[in-house]
Amino acid sequence: MGAHAEAHAGGGGIEMIVAFTGLLSALLTWLQIRLEMRLGLTAPPRADRWHAVPTPSSGGLAIFLSCAAAYWLTYPGRYPRIALAVAALWIFGFLDDRRRFRPAFKLAVQVTAAGFVVLGGVVFPATPWYPLNVALSMFWMVMITNAFNLIDNMDGLCAGVVIIIALFRSSLLAAEGLQADAGLCAILAAAFAGFLIFNYHPARIFMGDCGSLPAGFALAALTLAGPAPHKGLLLTGFLYPALTCAYPIFDTALVSILRRLTGRPISQGGRDHSSHRLASQGLDQRQVVWVLWLLTALGSSLGIVIHRMPDALFAAGGLLLAFLVLFGLSLARLPGYPLPRWPIASIASHTVDSTAAFMVASEEPSVILPSAILPNPMEAACSPTTASPR
Repeated sequence: MGAHAEAHAGGGGIEMIVAFTGLLSALLTWLQIRLEMRLGLTAPPRADRWHAVPTPSSGGLAIFLSCAAAYWLTYPGRYPRIALAVAALWIFGFLDDRRRFRPAFKLAVQVTAAGFVVLGGVVFPATPWYPLNVALSMFWMVMITNAFNLIDNMDGLCAGVVIIIALFRSSLLAAEGLQADAGLCAILAAAFAGFLIFNYHPARIFMGDCGSLPAGFALAALTLAGPAPHKGLLLTGFLYPALTCAYPIFDTALVSILRRLTGRPISQGGRDHSSHRLASQGLDQRQVVWVLWLLTALGSSLGIVIHRMPDALFAAGGLLLAFLVLFGLSLARLPGYPLPRWPIASIASHTVDSTAAFMVASEEPSVILPSAILPNPMEAACSPTTASPR
């Protein structure tokens, strides 16, 4: 996947730099919270968001600064295009936290960042056709970037997912003697760990787009750039990163499908993610987050199993796929957001209000998904969750 990195680089002192990064991130996050009134970086409550009180935001500032310091102290110049693209997305994410750019513009910026990295040689050789490989590599980076942006919807969730994926990736690279690549992933995990101290429920600060966008992009690009996924079968190399990021991909697919079915724009925010649907069943935020962290660890573990034992590809991949399909169908039945109501002339007084049921109002006969397949009314999901500040 992409340009081959040096097999071995800068091995010693990973533990020290990890500790330094985590402590610096925690310190900078604490300072940002203390300086909230002066900085004015606060996320007010919104109808489509989970929190109910104004909360300091843009915690990605502390995360990025701690990562940048560790990077320049230990691995300066390694994967320079990835570093520059991550820095650009950090700046863009910070501006987006303030101005809330249109989704099309955000996508264009992400595509540009991915193109910049691909031009530097980070290309996954999935097919014999180089242009197609370029397109697939760019799609991977943009998809994962957006996936991490989407799962930043509950206290501690996104930060924990980043830590888990980065640690699994780091352990695999370290076991194969790739200390520099392992160190980069460890630095990323440490920076988010320092931030998670203040982001765990009840969160005292949110990471914002300046945290989630560069995090997703860095993980996606480093997975393509690093040499580990090349081992074994081509399909194995492709499924390793996919399984590692199984939960973010799953949540993005679930939200995208259900929003399309209910006539909502995919880019429109809302409390309809897997985390919110689990919370609608009475789980508190910490329980929900731990369930999804465990799901992330399961996907990462299976990714390493496939990487080490290519013969287990279909068994492990099929097992996780079957589980995610069943999990997704069960979540689709749970409350997430109220459906639009389309008036029907013949039954003007009748409306459908169900999580996965929908109507198409036109001159043609109405189409309604049977409630036996995807039932469950949604009155409970329309009101804010009182037990959660987010």
